[in-house]
Order: sequence, then C-alpha cells, then structure tokens
Amino acid sequence: MIHSAFSTVSNSVNDYFRNRFSTTEDRVVVSSLVNPDGTVAVTEPDRVIMTLVNIEHETIGPKGHISSKDLLNLNVYVLFSASFSEGSYLEGLRYLSGILSFFQANRVLSHSNTPDMEPGIDRLSFEIVKQDLQNMSHLWGAIGAKHLPSVLYKMRMVTIKDGAFSFDRPISGLGVNL
Repeated sequence: MIHSAFSTVSNSVNDYFRNRFSTTEDRVVVSSLVNPDGTVAVTEPDRVIMTLVNIEHETIGPKGHISSKDLLNLNVYVLFSASFSEGSYLEGLRYLSGILSFFQANRVLSHSNTPDMEPGIDRLSFEIVKQDLQNMSHLWGAIGAKHLPSVLYKMRMVTIKDGAFSFDRPISGLGVNL
C-alpha cells in the first residue's frame, strides 16, 4: 500500500503542476535522494524529489477506534525536496511553494477528489511536520545528502489489511518450501 500511496500522491501533484505551471513533464519523482554508494540518485535537473523518510505504526484507527489486529495503520513521513539546477533556484522555490499550495487545498486525498486512488486506500491526510534547524540538520545528515529546500509531511493513514499479501505459490530458493 505504501507504493500505491506514493504513486497516487506523485500523480496528483504532477497533475496539479501541469495545470498550475503549464508544464508538460512530470516534475515530482519518487526516489531516494542518494544511492547506497553515496551518489546523487536523481540526475535529471529541475525535479521535486518525493522521499520516504520514516514509517510509524498508528495504533488509533480511523474515527478514533483502536486498530484491529487485522489492520496495520501507518503514518508515513514524506520529504519533498526541490532539486533544481544553479540557475533555477527560484524556480525550485516556486515548485516547493506549489507543493505547499497543493496540500493546503488538498489536506485529504480520498476517492471523491482522487478518482484514480487504489481501492485498498480509503483516504490519505497530510500535515506539515514542524522541524527546527537542529532536527532538520539531523534528518539531512541521516539521509546523507546535501541540504535542499524542502518540506516534510506526515501522511496518515496508509492501511495494510490482513491478507493483502498472499502467496500464490510456495516460497522457494531458501532450501525450504513454505
């Protein structure tokens, strides 16, 4: 479900950017900021990089009920970073402002305002995570990237239902068939 949530959000924001900025290309890409070897992951210029930075278990489900053992509710922390070339710094800030505008107008994505949302996702809500300079510095240090203009959002509730992952055939290759 996490991949579906990220795909839904990036597609929705790219649609918004096409309308707002009259661009024909996708500016939002889902990616880590750096590769495992420390190199920059996104080499295409002038992109907003959408990165998963943390996952936390949410024990209180929708409508204030305690989560069922059949559901796994997650809060996913999403970092949007404006990675624009030297001469396009202001353009990067414009797109970062576009991210803020999008989520100000669309604090909740649901099937009514996002028709292509996967049926397994009920709704996604967004709130900005308040970061002081020290915490921001720790975050960028943990990521291992140079600081970029960015905003961190908490995306609630990605729900994984029991049985969402089933195997059609036995797992093999480990010396044991399960």
